[in-house]
Amino acid sequence: MNGMKRLSAVIVLLIIVISAIFAPGTALASYNNETDLTKKLDTKIYYMMSLDDDSIMFNKNEKKSVSPAAFVKLLTALVAIESWGNLEETVEVTEKSLSLVEYTYGVRVADLKAGETYTKKQLIDALIVYGANDIASVVASSISGASSSFVSTMQALADKIGCTNTKLRNITGFDEEGQYTCAEDVAKIIKYALNYPAFSEAFSASEVVLPQTQLNEERTYSASNKMLNQTISLYYHPSITGGKQTSTEKAGECIAAVSSQDGYSYLTVVMGGEYKDIDSDGSEENTAVADAKKLVAWVYDNIRFRVVATANQTVTVVNVIAGKNGDTLRLVPEKEISALVPIGATSDSVLIEPIKETLPDKLSAPIKAGEVICQAKIFYAGDEIAAINLVAANDVKLSLFRLAMTGVRSVITSTWFIILEVLALAVVILYFISLIKKTQHGSSAKKKKTVSKK
Repeated sequence: MNGMKRLSAVIVLLIIVISAIFAPGTALASYNNETDLTKKLDTKIYYMMSLDDDSIMFNKNEKKSVSPAAFVKLLTALVAIESWGNLEETVEVTEKSLSLVEYTYGVRVADLKAGETYTKKQLIDALIVYGANDIASVVASSISGASSSFVSTMQALADKIGCTNTKLRNITGFDEEGQYTCAEDVAKIIKYALNYPAFSEAFSASEVVLPQTQLNEERTYSASNKMLNQTISLYYHPSITGGKQTSTEKAGECIAAVSSQDGYSYLTVVMGGEYKDIDSDGSEENTAVADAKKLVAWVYDNIRFRVVATANQTVTVVNVIAGKNGDTLRLVPEKEISALVPIGATSDSVLIEPIKETLPDKLSAPIKAGEVICQAKIFYAGDEIAAINLVAANDVKLSLFRLAMTGVRSVITSTWFIILEVLALAVVILYFISLIKKTQHGSSAKKKKTVSKK
């Protein structure tokens, strides 16, 4: 009995360890095989995820290192939000902070003047919405005094967020050797930042207003995100609630957009686009923004949440040793699972497969209903869309009689027992052979004695 208890304890321990290794994480999905859509995309770097359950809807070259462009300024603003307390406090523009600004052709500035004061919120809003480089410099100088120190702070925050493919060299996003990111990391930064109301509000704004000061008139700056512009049908989509559009020579045309419609929210990042005539109208269009619109439109037209696994459906059956109420046990999903799948998807399209490495060949009673036995993956059209635990569907009580019979069976079928049986049989055979020889020898001797008497 103690041996069986130790065996049960070892099995439970192994299950716990395996569960930790293969524990289901966030839901997964990918619709890259939707060739009708993906063949129409001109860009080669994109990443689209659900903000509801972190499912990956589309991804291509999402880990490829590219210049980050003005997406860096989103991280600049995020550092400011986390560093500053009361955002209604004011910050003074200094000569030193303005001296660090690179006034090159095409650079965005808000025409700040030394001696002006703005609230921290006004600076953050203008930095996120318009991306002015002089504002980025004022923010960095106010917090760290020097841009190099601020860059270190930005890098530390990027690392904390989990950006494994992001290296920063400046606070503006200018192309610079050794500075890069990837579409997946941009999505991680934005998803993290959206938890801050100050960020999400500015990220959703179509324009920002800097108030009149003693040195400047009131200025209004529009967001660059063309997906918010209803007059541009090629780019506009009604679900878009915010985003950031940017470009540099090395980064190409880039956009990150948040959308929300019918209770579903997504984050889409497209990078490395260009301008070309994609609709044969004689004028060039932004392929990054156009592709982002195609991805967003397809998802809202085709994808919905639906139940893909119920808590009572049998996924597989395993054998049970010494079970009082049966020799097998049904394994079922731990809970009901919903996932994002195409409209009209049937149960025939969804497949649940146990992970072989975690599925035991057999189990030993007793087993409690709901006990995690192994893990499984849920597939739709060949793509993994979720991971789940499989649990015991019912209690299996221990049968002492079956346990004893199992012990006897295991003994008599063991290699050593078979060897002993063979040896015992050999001994018996040798004994009978010896006995026969003795009998034969005795008979022979008796015959000889009888002959000699005659």
